[in-house]
Amino acid sequence: MTYNEENLKIVSDVIVQNLTPDLIPKKWRQRNSTNPMFGHCHTASACLQKVFGTKTLKLYRAQDHNDIWHWWCVDVDGKLIDLTADQYYSVGQEPPYENGEKASMLGFAYRTRTLELLDRVKKQLDID
Repeated sequence: MTYNEENLKIVSDVIVQNLTPDLIPKKWRQRNSTNPMFGHCHTASACLQKVFGTKTLKLYRAQDHNDIWHWWCVDVDGKLIDLTADQYYSVGQEPPYENGEKASMLGFAYRTRTLELLDRVKKQLDID
C-alpha cells in the first residue's frame, strides 16, 4: 500500500478498531480494561510498519515513567505516528518520546500478535 496521509489515516483507523484484549499479554489485560490503548503500542506500531514497510516507517521505543516500554513509528520525513498515545493523554501524562531509540519488532508471542492484527487489517481493507 502506498504511504500517504490518506492511506495512513485509513490504515491507522482500522488498526485501532481491531485492538482487542486478546492481542496483549495477560499481565496487562486488567490495566487495559480501564485504559483501552494500554498494552497495544508494540502490536499497533509493528502492524503499521508491516503495512507500509520498513523503508517508510521505523519503530521507536522508550521506557516511560513506570519503566514500561512504549512503542511508536517515525516516517521517512520524521513525522511521529503513535496510534496508542491516548494511553498516556487519557490519564494526564505525556508519552516518553524524548528518550526514544530505534528498535526492531519483538519476536515470539509479540510477533504472533502483530501478525494476527495484520491479518485482521488486511481482511478489512482487502489488501494482500
